[in-house]
Amino acid sequence: MIKGFRGTSLIDYPGKIASVIYTYLCNFRCPYCYNIELVVPEEYNKLEDLSEDFVLQELSRRKGFIKGVVITGGEPTLWGKRLINLIERIYYEIGLPVKLDTNGSNPEVIKTLFDREILDFLALDFKTSPKRYHEIGGDFKKVEKTLNLIRAKPEKVEIRITFYPPLVLEKDLKEIIPYLKNFKFIAFQKYVPGKTLEKNDVSPYSQDFYEKAKNLFKEVLPEVEIIERF
Repeated sequence: MIKGFRGTSLIDYPGKIASVIYTYLCNFRCPYCYNIELVVPEEYNKLEDLSEDFVLQELSRRKGFIKGVVITGGEPTLWGKRLINLIERIYYEIGLPVKLDTNGSNPEVIKTLFDREILDFLALDFKTSPKRYHEIGGDFKKVEKTLNLIRAKPEKVEIRITFYPPLVLEKDLKEIIPYLKNFKFIAFQKYVPGKTLEKNDVSPYSQDFYEKAKNLFKEVLPEVEIIERF
């Protein structure tokens, strides 16, 4: 399940110094994905498997310094009960809050985590307009179920949108916005060209597009806090 561990991160958990656990496998194929080594079998098979006990020992050793743990991927929820058990161990044995990064495709796992009250924060990546999810191999109906589940706890959720031009056009944003009512935090993330799942020559949007997008969101969601990660 675990293919990577970073002892210290200042950027992955809002407001906290955290360690980061990386799981492999993903059920989406986002062309701009930069975690290729966690998604492509030819890549993740080269990586060493890290035991949960090893990771827990590392977290325990760092507990005086770190204030939280991030689990990301890949798509961590594909690991189902193993993921739930790991989060329970971090929460109860180590005593640290956990943030989960997800594409929202496994609402049953998310529901269990929220019902057991062992998840401190969740970041959900909204990929594109609902009707285009098939382009990345996703089923938006499952994502919508997750959105409806987590909407009840907006203070524990951040919705992230990566502005990859082919997947996030102005018309896509207009179709995304209605699904984000009652959420508090929305993060705009800039697409950064580099080593990605699909080789391409796509250029990022200009700052003018982000300003236009912000205005679109504020017109419909005036209370939302837009976090800019450029």
